[in-house]
Amino acid sequence: MNKIKTIIISVLLSLFLISITSANEFIGVIAAGVGDILNQKNEKLSTGSKIYFGDTIIVKAQSNAQILLLDETALTVGEKSELTIDEFIYDPKSKIGKIVSNIKIGTVRVITGEISKKNPDNLEVNVPTGSVGARGTEFVVVTESDEKSTVVLLGPGKKNTLGMVPGILNVSDGFNTVNISTPGFQSVVFKWKIWKFLLVRY
Repeated sequence: MNKIKTIIISVLLSLFLISITSANEFIGVIAAGVGDILNQKNEKLSTGSKIYFGDTIIVKAQSNAQILLLDETALTVGEKSELTIDEFIYDPKSKIGKIVSNIKIGTVRVITGEISKKNPDNLEVNVPTGSVGARGTEFVVVTESDEKSTVVLLGPGKKNTLGMVPGILNVSDGFNTVNISTPGFQSVVFKWKIWKFLLVRY
């Protein structure tokens, strides 16, 4: 009986969170933008522009954009990059939610926010060759093509002196998974193959 009750509560909570997202599609802003930045409607974006659920951010050459989502997740999108927010659910009171984004091409630096701190498995970054799950960390994803993406963990590490939760990345090519918990390590994800090694300098 208690198990059934728990399931019902979980379903109701999920529906409640989804209704929040549907009723309020605003999910973040361009905190800083330089150069030529567009959305999927070919509308020009700049510092202060609102980001909505389902938006695709297209950053042209010699341009960049820093996106700040409502849960304080920060996404810095480099030049010649394309990022889509496929899913964003967030309850600011409980800090429960989920973020799913897709990097079609280019470079994106991620600093995780409240959702990842509260729900380590609820932040996912998809790339053409696989996916990245993150917990309380900072990392970079570079998608060079449909055949190759590189993921680099920037920190914090297990021995950080700031009392921060150590960062962990789970990188998957759909068949195999590599866990990265040491800053400076990276994983290169090819189609059907995934490598992990130490990056000397980024």
